[in-house]
Amino acid sequence: MNKCLLVVVAVLPLVFADVVPVKECKAGSLPVAVDIQGCQKLPCELKRGEDAVAFVDFSTGEEVARLRPDVYATALGVTVPFIMPPDRQDACEWLQGSRCPLSAGEDVRYELRLPVEKAYPALAVDVELRLVDQDDQIVSCFSVQAKVV
Repeated sequence: MNKCLLVVVAVLPLVFADVVPVKECKAGSLPVAVDIQGCQKLPCELKRGEDAVAFVDFSTGEEVARLRPDVYATALGVTVPFIMPPDRQDACEWLQGSRCPLSAGEDVRYELRLPVEKAYPALAVDVELRLVDQDDQIVSCFSVQAKVV
């Protein structure tokens, strides 16, 4: 009986999560799962004046001492880096249930909080997240279709 309850409790968050398909990057491994809050289908809507929140589950291939999020936005054929606020530039501070340094082969969950400013124009955009280690190697990377609304 307890084993059945444990399985149900473990699976319920996956059933109700907003896991959407994401694209692989040219470098770095694809995350195990990406849960973008409020997004059940593509393109994900990024509401101006709010944070876009995503939970990124990934595995480390090697030991990771430091981790930073590099975010890029591509719209109208132009790719620009997105400058994260100072309190969000250290991805180690946004890990759930883990801390840096990370061991090789460790399963990790990162919480991305991306501010969507009210001044942003309403348009379609591809958002790419690269989680980069202390040696500037991409640990995990994905891109997703979105639109600013």
